[in-house]
Amino acid sequence: MYVLIVNEQPLGRSLAAALVSHGHEVAYVDEESEYCNMVTSEVGCLVIQGDNSNLRILQEAGIERADVVVALLDEDIKNIMVGLFAKQFGVPRILARLRQQHYRAAYELAGIDNIFSAFEFLLHELLMAIEEPNVRQVMSLGQGGIEIAAIDVPANSPLLNSGLHTLWEHRKFPAGALILGLLKETDQAFHLPRERPMVALNDEILALGTADDIHQISLIISGKRQGLIRRTRKQLS
Repeated sequence: MYVLIVNEQPLGRSLAAALVSHGHEVAYVDEESEYCNMVTSEVGCLVIQGDNSNLRILQEAGIERADVVVALLDEDIKNIMVGLFAKQFGVPRILARLRQQHYRAAYELAGIDNIFSAFEFLLHELLMAIEEPNVRQVMSLGQGGIEIAAIDVPANSPLLNSGLHTLWEHRKFPAGALILGLLKETDQAFHLPRERPMVALNDEILALGTADDIHQISLIISGKRQGLIRRTRKQLS
């Protein structure tokens, strides 16, 4: 896969290194000579120094043959310009970091189909850490709408010494969610739901669903009531 990274952030340099290590062909564009020299020496991919929203520079970096373009610039307007150029050349996937929320509609109009917001991510992570320290996100699927999470079983859980099936049979279990299995704390053995394993202290329950689904499952496991995270999401929507 040919990935073009248009960068003004440390994230872009780390992303370039990770993609190269995974066997992808990477082109890296940055205005700063210091950063370009670092990527050249440490990563070894194609590096172009120049105005990162200039069409000629992007063509030199091979935008016309890119499978993915990632725009990580400090200004939303520049990210949108890169997205428009990528769309002009028929790039299949365009990703960008959203800086200010009121630009979201403009990104979508530009054809940027994957928009990442550090504000939204950090807000979600902080709320989870405050209210639900027993939940750990394992993986985000698609465009982030579905999560796989590992949920610790605490000492006060109503599921202790019960079969795992009692979780998805709970009357408040979210309809669109799935329980993927149970990781036993004693021997680190993973049990599928069909085995109906018994739940014990410090076991980890692996669940799949939306962020709200995971929150609801965590409440069932911990025996808590609806709290801060769900109320905050409703306020933001």
